[in-house]
Amino acid sequence: MRMRQLRYFQAVAEELHFGKAAERLHIQQPPLSRQIQNLEEELEVELFKRTNRKVELTDEGKYFLKEAKEMLSIMDRSKTTLQAMGNGTAGKLKVSFIYLALSSAFPEIMGDFIHNYPEIDVVLHDENTYVQVNAVKEGTRHVGFVTMKLVDLHGLASMTVHKCESCAAIPASHPLAQKEVLTLKDLSELPYICSTDSYCRMRVKEMQRIFGERDLELKIGMQYERKHTGNVFVAAGLGWTVINSDSAGTIPDGIALKPLEIELHPFEIGMIWNPERITPLVRNFIEFYKGRIGE
Repeated sequence: MRMRQLRYFQAVAEELHFGKAAERLHIQQPPLSRQIQNLEEELEVELFKRTNRKVELTDEGKYFLKEAKEMLSIMDRSKTTLQAMGNGTAGKLKVSFIYLALSSAFPEIMGDFIHNYPEIDVVLHDENTYVQVNAVKEGTRHVGFVTMKLVDLHGLASMTVHKCESCAAIPASHPLAQKEVLTLKDLSELPYICSTDSYCRMRVKEMQRIFGERDLELKIGMQYERKHTGNVFVAAGLGWTVINSDSAGTIPDGIALKPLEIELHPFEIGMIWNPERITPLVRNFIEFYKGRIGE
């Protein structure tokens, strides 16, 4: 049994269509069908029920799909770890980050690391905090840069690498943009634009509590799922939102960043890694990053 056969089987099992699976795998359908037949002959079971109309998994096929996914996952984790072994000056390093890390020293430090270690193949993944935590635990990512105080980091090592204050992002064309500091009463007149992700939901609860203590209402406006959409809505004049104060370089034109009369909890980015999956390459990167932020 080969890993290629397992990947072919998974594709057919998920698509339930040999033609679509072949397109997904970028191969022709006849060799795909032969590989599945060879796999069934080796296992001595029928994995699929085939008719002219459709393809279905048999009970044996459903069971084997779970096993195949686990075997492929183990191989992917092993490959990731093996690629980061050696003396730490060559190999592949997989680093994930949240979008807001781009407003910190992260891009500059990553650029310096890549320049200093040209033999290391650095692969960057733009992912949310929850995805990163699971990936670092499983070993499919070596290091992650996440929103701190948002998820349980049990079993992982971490350190805060960036902290900044929060401020209000409002349309630059709005009269409030002329004020030096915004009050909650000012903002109660505008809709609050927010994401549906967990961090923003946590921020919404905080803002609702603060507004309620002043007998004011937080008006919920546009809600979005895709990253960066909120800033576009603010620039279009549809409301306001809370943003980290040093993100001026990553926001579109038409937005003014203003301090608030109240102090919100600061925005923190943390670097996380799995101490049980440390390798010379990962250790080199962590020490390099620590050294840079300590300068």
